[in-house]
Amino acid sequence: MKRLSKIKFTPLFLSFSLLMISNACVKKNPGPGGTSAITGKIIGQEFKPGQQEIQQITFTGGDQLEHGDYFLINKLTGLNNNYYIYFKNPNWVSPADPGLQGRIGIEVLFNYSDSNTDIAQAVKNKLSSLSSSVVTYALYQDILTISWGQIGPVADPDNGTTNFGLDVVNQGEANYFSPLVQNMVEQRVYLCYGDDKFPSEDVRTNQHGEFQFKNLQTGSYKVYVISEDVDFTPYGNYEEVGKVVQITEKESIQDIGTLQMYY
Repeated sequence: MKRLSKIKFTPLFLSFSLLMISNACVKKNPGPGGTSAITGKIIGQEFKPGQQEIQQITFTGGDQLEHGDYFLINKLTGLNNNYYIYFKNPNWVSPADPGLQGRIGIEVLFNYSDSNTDIAQAVKNKLSSLSSSVVTYALYQDILTISWGQIGPVADPDNGTTNFGLDVVNQGEANYFSPLVQNMVEQRVYLCYGDDKFPSEDVRTNQHGEFQFKNLQTGSYKVYVISEDVDFTPYGNYEEVGKVVQITEKESIQDIGTLQMYY
């Protein structure tokens, strides 16, 4: 009777065996073909971006100014400081400063022979000397444009005792958030498998703002919607609002709760 030969466990055989066992224990990659699901709800709030204020001042020549004339402008430094810009002719010995209460005076020297562009440049030079991070100035001939960096309304300038032309090119407005937060119907929701950077599936919400991704295997998923980015200026940018979900059991439902977006 022949004796059975012994099986020799070579290093290559052992490595192959361990690899087969290891592969058998690895969980399947995330994706379709499973028995689990991810559910959730999308709510939204309407957002309308505000506007930056832009003002323009058109200056006259020195022959239309009087010693002591002034005009008013507000909040150039982003503080609660309001200003009056007054004009002083050095040929006069009387005081030019009208001393308006509650405002800071800025003196500008002029002569009656100064052109309108001379006056515009002199005023711009004085205003630019103020330490301010909220406004920028642009001068084109005799027109000074003042642009506010912050979003929201700004008190309009006043020509006081001058004949300067004042115009609000763009009226500042604050950001608007609707007080109504509502279920987002027919909103597209995206699903990424694992560490994928791009979505592999998308669904639409129902009449209650609810969604469901079905037939998923165990693994990691990212669920998100596209929302207006209300923290980024200039507006018109978008961001992902979502959650990372771990499915660890077959035939399970992972409810991620509610995601809020802006539109």
